[in-house]
Parts: sequence; structure tokens; C-alpha cells
Amino acid sequence: MRKFTAFVMFLMLAVTSHAFAQNKVYIEQAGNSNTIDITQVGGANRIGNDGSNSTITGSGNSVTITQTGNTNAIDYNITGDTNTVTKTITGDNNTVTYTCGNGNVACTNVTDTKTITGNGNTITQTIQGDNITTTKTITGDNNTITQNIETSNSNSTMTILGDSNTITAGMTGASAGGGHQLTMNITGVSNQYTIAQGGTVDTIVNITTNGSSNVVSVTTGN
Repeated sequence: MRKFTAFVMFLMLAVTSHAFAQNKVYIEQAGNSNTIDITQVGGANRIGNDGSNSTITGSGNSVTITQTGNTNAIDYNITGDTNTVTKTITGDNNTVTYTCGNGNVACTNVTDTKTITGNGNTITQTIQGDNITTTKTITGDNNTITQNIETSNSNSTMTILGDSNTITAGMTGASAGGGHQLTMNITGVSNQYTIAQGGTVDTIVNITTNGSSNVVSVTTGN
């Protein structure tokens, strides 16, 4: 019954997308108790398929994606249990590529929230681990975030107000219990950030900048 409900939702979404000028939706779901809620308003928005991803595997997953604007694209791959993914995108030409787990490592109890208001923003995120919470809030245009999390019990929050900022962030190493933590508050344009948190000791990185053309590099480890 649950799989049938998800399939009906997909058919309804496909019809709705056609009515809104060829929005595209692709869902491939395996498992139990998955909840999918997708809303697209605009032309040529895409949830999956063109990037070949758009798969949910596991139990108790919940995915909510809202796109308002034109030519936004999301590719996602979720593997594991009790994942919660919420994405809200308002604007044009934003791109989100999201991978949670792979063929060797599952992700469990991961909560990921993204809110994007603006145009031309790009987020590429890969998560391999358990008990991870990530939040990204972008207000502005042409910002780029690349984040790889390969450890468990981690938390990251990124808030951007401005344009053309670039963030490359990574978390690796075995968690000592609390996990790595990253908090970023960025106001300004054309800033560049590189953050690498690793090792077996949990680290906490807090970055707040207000201005333009700053270059920040942080490396932690043991």
C-alpha cells in the first residue's frame, strides 16, 4: 500500500509537471514508509533523471523539495533509514546535487535542510556516515558550496548573505563521540573559504565574516 501510494504521487506529479511547462520529476523508491512531497512552479525545473540520480533506498525516509523559478535542477541519492531531506529553492538556474551514502556506506539518521533564495547557486554535497545534521541558507546569487562529510555525529550550519562566495568544506576521521561541528555566517561578496576538519579528536570551527574578497583557510586534525 505504501509503495502504491508513492507511485500514485509520482503519476500526479508527472501530470502536474506537464501542466507547468515541462517540469521534470523522476523518482525511484525502494523500502517502506517513505514520504515524498515535491512541488515545482515555473518552467523546466528538474528533480532528477538528467543527472541519472534520484533514488531513495531504505525505510522511514522523508523528502520535501519545493522549487519556484525556472531551470532549477536537483539530483539526489539517499541510502539508509530515517533520513529527512528538505529543500526550498526560490529563483532561477540553481543546482543541487545531493548524495547520502553509496554502495559501501549507508547513511542513517541524517537531517539535511537547504533554503536557497537567489539565482545561479550551486551546491554539491556528499554524506557518508550516521547521525549528521546539515543546514544551508543562501540569500544571493552565484554562490558555490562543495561539502563532503565522511564521518559520523557531525553538525554543520552555513548561512550566506551575498553573491559569488565559494565554500569548500570537508569532514573526515573517526568521531570521538560528539563529532565535528562547523558554523559559518558569511555576509559579503566574492569570498573564498576552505575548511578541512579531520582526525580522531572532535573539532569545532566557527567562522563569521562581513566584507568582500576575503580568503579563509582552516585545517584541523591530530
